[in-house]
Amino acid sequence: MAIKQGDCMGYRGRITGLLLIVGLVFIIRIWAYYSLNYPLTAPPLVGIVCLFIVWFLGKQYDKEKYYAERDALTGLYNRRFIDNVFPMFLAQMDRRNAKLSITILDCDNFKAINDHFGHKKGDLVLKGLSTILSAGIRKSDIAVRWGGDEFLIIAPYADKKDMGVILTRLKNELQELSKRLQIEISVSAGVAVYPDDAKNLDDLITLADIAMYSLKNHAL
Repeated sequence: MAIKQGDCMGYRGRITGLLLIVGLVFIIRIWAYYSLNYPLTAPPLVGIVCLFIVWFLGKQYDKEKYYAERDALTGLYNRRFIDNVFPMFLAQMDRRNAKLSITILDCDNFKAINDHFGHKKGDLVLKGLSTILSAGIRKSDIAVRWGGDEFLIIAPYADKKDMGVILTRLKNELQELSKRLQIEISVSAGVAVYPDDAKNLDDLITLADIAMYSLKNHAL
């Protein structure tokens, strides 16, 4: 199951609509030619108008679908999207006898950042962190804004060792973000692996959350 993390809106609604209209116009023209002796060379004016209408409606569908699956602030996938697609991820792992890692990341001292620097600065921190996540994960992984200052990385075909490499790279990038925003930014992370640690999304997130808070409390 391949899911692209990119920010580009899809064209499925527009393409599907155009294909349907082109097919319908073709069928009607052939029927009119044989049944009504209507010339095939006549300009398909009604068909062209329908194409523009369907393109517009398809664009609205694509836009609604995009924003239904994405977090408005960061552009990352949201919780609703993951709830819908995660069973398909697990089915794929089962078919291939593979592991899947879920990593939960929490921005350290985020409330203090909002309190001292303001919510606009806090939003910049979240946007910067989401950009780092999108750029730092593998093509097969997806990053999710789970809520507030919590993020998920869902990584098929990865175990805790694999995630350790990714997290090290992310933390190095956070140092650059800290310099750019002139705020100390760090994250605490916890990892759980399917099927070793748990068999469903809720339990995996609970275990990853426990591991994350254990690390956070240990650092205090």
